[in-house]
Amino acid sequence: MKRNLSALVRKSSISMVTFAMVFLVNSVQAQDGEQLFQQCRACHSIGQGKLLGPDLLDVSKKRDAVWVKDFIKSSQSMIKSGDPEAIAIFEEFNKLMMIDYPLPDTDIKAIIKYIDSFSTPGDEEGEVASAEDSIAVVTNADYLVSIDTDENEISGKALFEGSRKFRNGGASCISCHHINAEESVQGGLLAKDLTQSFSRIGGLAGIKGIIDFPPYPAMKDAYAKAPITEEESVQLQVFLMRAEKDSTIPKNAVSGFIREGIIGMVVLLIIISLVWYKRKRRSVNYHIIKRQLR
Repeated sequence: MKRNLSALVRKSSISMVTFAMVFLVNSVQAQDGEQLFQQCRACHSIGQGKLLGPDLLDVSKKRDAVWVKDFIKSSQSMIKSGDPEAIAIFEEFNKLMMIDYPLPDTDIKAIIKYIDSFSTPGDEEGEVASAEDSIAVVTNADYLVSIDTDENEISGKALFEGSRKFRNGGASCISCHHINAEESVQGGLLAKDLTQSFSRIGGLAGIKGIIDFPPYPAMKDAYAKAPITEEESVQLQVFLMRAEKDSTIPKNAVSGFIREGIIGMVVLLIIISLVWYKRKRRSVNYHIIKRQLR
């Protein structure tokens, strides 16, 4: 009797320790996944609607685990291989190229586990409906009404062009980007033209996501120690939104300054070439010899 009781206690203890270890491992993985997912937040939400990329709520129920892992590591490789689902996502989201993340399998599992922690039990239809009903705060009409003001547009333009400094000392957007807005100055050409950024990257939600969680290495490094504040983010959102609506300049138009500069350079090169050609044919020695012959 005592032996049976002792064995039962021993088995129970082992079970409790095993359960505790499993719970601890799962908790650590969830925490690691949450930290790793920060680099995904610029483009994806979990149950809050589409941003630059699809909403990832219940992704494990919609896609095979191996497919998800391969897509995270290199979506472009899957697109080039002709994977129909990868191509469909690429087409749906304006052919925006997702950065490759060659993460270890353990990190990818942790990210997926974190995403799955938001899933709720129930039938698939109910889950899909709840995901559709959950709209990101930054796309709400009330939010738009509260921020869409002339003051925010003016402040956003000043921040973008650098006439007003960011509170934490970050570089102005115009250092790398250009935008075709009224009375705007020529911007940098190191990164993409932002004239059509509002519609191209998912409206206010997409702009806010990129500002809060920069997915691009250069931008991430530039603002790592000088993050843009929430107020400044709102002002940039409004400026980019209105700039696209008010812009009458074609998307790929070259500014008048650059166009005139190119034309002037071409004309100057032609004049220099003609003068040099004439001097080459009629050198100084030619004229000296001609005078001596006379």
